[in-house]
Order: sequence, then C-alpha cells, then structure tokens
Amino acid sequence: MRTSRFWQALETLGGAAPQCDWVRQLGADWAIAGALLQRTGDLAENLVCPRSSENGCLRNLVALPDGRFRADCGDVPQRCDTLRLEKDDVRILVLHRGKLASALIRAFGLQDATAATVPKHVLTLGRYDVRAGVGFAIFLGLAENGNPLAFTDLAPVFRTPGPKAVLIPYASVIDADLTTRLTVEGARIFLLDDVVVWDPRTTLAPRFDLSTIFHDLIVKLPGSDDDASRPPALALPPGTTWSSIRIAFENDELFNLSGPGVHRAVAPADIGMADKRTGKARLPWEWLRHFALHGGRIPVGNSSAQKHKQFVSEHLTAFTGIAEDPIGDDAGHYVAKFAIDGSGLKQGVAGISRRNFAGHR
Repeated sequence: MRTSRFWQALETLGGAAPQCDWVRQLGADWAIAGALLQRTGDLAENLVCPRSSENGCLRNLVALPDGRFRADCGDVPQRCDTLRLEKDDVRILVLHRGKLASALIRAFGLQDATAATVPKHVLTLGRYDVRAGVGFAIFLGLAENGNPLAFTDLAPVFRTPGPKAVLIPYASVIDADLTTRLTVEGARIFLLDDVVVWDPRTTLAPRFDLSTIFHDLIVKLPGSDDDASRPPALALPPGTTWSSIRIAFENDELFNLSGPGVHRAVAPADIGMADKRTGKARLPWEWLRHFALHGGRIPVGNSSAQKHKQFVSEHLTAFTGIAEDPIGDDAGHYVAKFAIDGSGLKQGVAGISRRNFAGHR
C-alpha cells in the first residue's frame, strides 16, 4: 500500500498536530502509519476547523469534568456543531524519527546502521552494500516546521565521498539549488513514497527490487560493469530467435533452458536474479515464476510489475545473447515470445501468492 498520504500529512500538518487531525488526514492509513508517530506530552489548546471561513476558524477546546473535551466553533456567528472529543484525540503527535529511521534500515537491509538518538535534520541511516565492502551511504533528510534543509544540515552528505542516497518525505525538504549541488557531488535524492510501501509486519518495505531502486547509484560503484561486459552464457547459433527457446521450471529455484544445440539448468544466481549478499532469489525471479505459472501471459500490472518485467527481459537478453525483447506486449498483457512451462512449480507457492505482480496501483 502506497505511503503518499503519510508524507502529505507530514507536510500539511507541519510535523506536529493533535491526533484527531492526523487521523483525518491519514484515513485508513492511520492504523499502520500511527506507529511512526509519538506523543509530545502536550495537549492541543484549539483545533483548526476544516470548514473555516475566509479569515480562518479555530475550534476552542474546553476541558470537561469527565476528562473529555468540547470543541466549540470559533467563527462568528457559529457555523459548526460542537464536537465531543476524547483526551487522546487532542494529544499532540509528532513524527518519531527514530522509528522511521529504524523502519527504513530494516527495509533496505543497511549495514553499519546508526541509531537516531540525537535530533538532527539529516540522519545517516547506514550503508547499502551490493557486495562485501562495496556500497554507498544512505541519508534521511527531515525538515522542521516546513522549513527546507540548509547547506549546513546537509554537511554530512557533502562530506561523504562517492555515490550516496538522500531520502526525503516530500520535495520541498530540499530546494532546487541544493538539489543541483547534491547531484554534482554524486548524491541521488529519492522521495520516500517512490521507494517504500506499507508493510503490516515491518511497517515499511521496499516498493521495488533494491537493485532497481538504486540502479543509478550501483552502476557508479567499482566493478559494477562486470556483468555488462560479460559475454552471453549460452553459445547459441547465429540468428537464433526466442521462438526456438524453451524455459521449463523444474522447481522454485531452478529452470531448464533449452534451444538449438544447448540445454542449461539455470538458478537465480546464474542469471543475475539472486541477492549477492544473501544468495536468495530477488523479486524479478519471483515475477518470472509467476509468469511461468500463468503460461507466459499476464496483465501488464502496476509500475512495480513493469520494472520486474524489464529486469527479466534485460537479463534474459544478456544471458542468451538474443537481442530481441523476449517478452512482448499484447492488448495490455505481457506475452512470452518463447515457450515457458511452470508445471514444476508449487502451485500457489507462498512467495508468489502474496505478491500481486499483475495488480493495480
């Protein structure tokens, strides 16, 4: 589920607001997004009325003997009915920077993670490693009271050599001038809504495969062009087309690729679809399994599924040396130009059934 409403609320409310305002702004997202907020210990003295007049209207809060509150319309004459509120409704909530930082560290599997114990506008979250000792730093930039970050706030980013990522909740956190200067210094700015989604278990999870999200930074790392310069793994005859290729999954972690004069068992690591740190299959491999289970024809789906498809196409092309895109587009569906058999897969395997690769935004 997209996180956009939370970052919009953070910007609209200026980072601090009564709980009832957060609930109204977040709607259904409150159930999970509330985990990233904390109480300040203060109670609101008044509430901004969503039906305010041209001059603005504040609902005046009056404490009642039973511990609840009454919110009276401050417009003259009064236009709104009086509201009855619980004490929790008027407690001031702010972003819990430490919880947000921890959720992002978990989502991206960062190394050398730094606990957010000191209030700062820019937090060093940790380092994303593509392999041992090779990676880049990731920072989190948070504005305060709607004010954009200053150059001094971003000093840790400018001091860090090489490529790096700066995550921000909304675009106005960093102005155009500093964005340009950061780009010159090798930093890439990411809006949080573009890189994470809500996850009921971990609060936040990557929106796409991490190699897709951070591709522009990964290619700048030492040795990143190793795979690109590698010749095709198969020695197919010149002029071989996808129509003469067959992919048949033997199990969840292996498929057999056959073509003119070749037969090859292929695991995720063989085709660049395994995490180099953990060895586990990445999301594009799961997408390919899903594709196989549906006989090589599935709806195009959301932007995440489209990125997985593109990743699969590029890696199949590099693996075989067949320049043509192996997956076509027909009437809103992705269609395999090769034979694909998913009968060896576990039908409804958990990893696939939980992911709606062909779903909508």
